[in-house]
Formats: sequence, C-alpha cells, structure tokens
Amino acid sequence: MTVAIGVDLGGSNLRVAAFAGDDPRPVCAHREEVGLARAPEAIVERIAAAVDHVARGAGVTDGTSLPVGVGLAAMLRDRRGTVANSPHLRWRDVAFGELLAARLGPIRPVGGYNDVNAITWGEHVAGAGVGIDDLLAVYVGTGIGAGVIASGRLLDGARHCAGEIGHVKVAWGDGAAPCACGQRGCVEAYVGGSYVAARIIAALSAARAPRTRALELAGGVPGRVTPGHVDQAAADGDDWALALWTELAPLLAVALGNALAMLNPARLILGGGLLSRTPTLRELTLGALMLAAPVAATDGLSIVDSTLGDDAGLLGAAHLAASGQTFAP
Repeated sequence: MTVAIGVDLGGSNLRVAAFAGDDPRPVCAHREEVGLARAPEAIVERIAAAVDHVARGAGVTDGTSLPVGVGLAAMLRDRRGTVANSPHLRWRDVAFGELLAARLGPIRPVGGYNDVNAITWGEHVAGAGVGIDDLLAVYVGTGIGAGVIASGRLLDGARHCAGEIGHVKVAWGDGAAPCACGQRGCVEAYVGGSYVAARIIAALSAARAPRTRALELAGGVPGRVTPGHVDQAAADGDDWALALWTELAPLLAVALGNALAMLNPARLILGGGLLSRTPTLRELTLGALMLAAPVAATDGLSIVDSTLGDDAGLLGAAHLAASGQTFAP
C-alpha cells in the first residue's frame, strides 16, 4: 500500500502525518509549535526529523520511496515550494522546497503547495467537497486564505497565487489598515484572527475602554478576551460586541461575494479557527453575503462547513505528493 507524508507548516504549528492509500485517517502523526526559531534552515531540520519519526511510525523502511507534500502558509512562486512571501513565517524569496528536497534526498520527492490549497484538495478528495468539481474553500483563522477547484482541478494561477482572498482589498488609502503582506486594506488586516484579537485587546486596554460583556466573560482581564468571548457577548446583545461584528462581517462578505461572482462555484466551504469559534460573526457574514454576491452566483450554491478539521491540509498535501506533483532535488 502506497504511503505518503503530508506536512502542514503554519504560522503557529508544524504538523506531519503519514497516510496509507486512500484512507483519510493518518497512520502516524506528529505536532509541535513553530516557536521563534523560524530560519528556513532550522525549519528544514525540524521537518526532516519529524518526517523520519513519522515514517518509522508508519512502518516505512529505509530505501523505500516516500513522497512528501508540504503545505505552507505562504504565497508561492511554484510547486517547488519557492516562497515569495510568508507574512506569518516572516519569509520572503526563500527557496524552501529546494532546501527541504536537498535535505531529504531523492528517495523522498518533495512537493510544495499553499497551505489552503492543500486543505482544499483534502476536502475535495475526502471531505466536504467530495464529488464537487467546482468549489471555493475559504478559511478564516490566523489569516485568511482560499483554495479553488475548477472543473475538478486545483487552480494555481499563472504564478501560483490563485486563491489569495485574504489580500483582496476592502479599503484603500493611507487610512486603510496595514497588512503583514506589506500593503494596506486587505480583508485579512480586518478580519484575520490575529488582527481581530489584537484589535479587541487594544480597545479593551485603552484608557476609555468600552463596557462590554466580553470583558466579564474573560474574568475582567483585557488581555484574556478572545474573539470567542466577543462572539458570545454579541449573541447576548452586547452593544460593543455587536457593533464590532457588524463592522467586520460585511468586509468579509464583500471579499466572498466578489470571489463568488468571479468563480461561480457550486459549493462554498467555510472553515478556519476564527469562524469555528464565532458562530454569530459567521451568521452575520452569511447574511451580508446574500447582499454582496450576485443573485446568479448564489443560485443553487451550497454553503457548508469543512469536515476534516486539522487533517485536511495534511491529507491534501500527502495526496498531491502521492499523485506525482513533486520534484527531485
């Protein structure tokens, strides 16, 4: 039975898992925090060690070919895993895939993919997108990303940047919010999880902080208030929480609506850590989406939650690598 390894390198966690055949359940898995040591060479060594560990756990002996697919939280230039820009890893113009391929050797061919593309492919082959040949998957977590399946194929784009919905502009000018990508006005800079959390804490730590139930839910400590607390407060009718969500939901809805207008998918998959913990924000966003998207683009559209959870990106990367979308060092 063919075994392949999937790697998910995000802004917070490094996860590695082995999959056998078409089984979506990992045979062996490993997880660790990325931490502060984020130099590409250091990350390569940690991935190599994790791949060795997981390979042994899956019963793969030395000398056996073992494809390795890596999903990266980054804008990529190609499927060799060349990173153009990774705001959360703080990398620019890094030949990461080549570094990893040289470290692992030809017996372990490497493929590099955008992390949300890998997640989308995983959902397509074994999750919420099974049987759907035209779909858009959007994940709102630390940042915001999307993957596109068009006519049954993963859409990369001319420079492998298709699906970067987080950097669709919803504001412009000097007053637009700065984004870690280096530009201003990206929807991620307003609704991405790290930005939302920072805004909440800053507002509630100010000299004239608003009175809100969100603070009560966090024990009165501003630094402990999470988007989940704000969402619960909004559900309870808290004015400040509702005002914040009512401001942010249309921005995400506009980005989603524009994507639906351009792509006309049969299914929209929504996922990510922020949306999974903020059902009120999700509901407000979907309400605004019906106004932001053309009627023709929502006719027959199904909107569903992702189903594979944290394993989607690992499975998708492993599946892509096993299908031969790799390169040799």
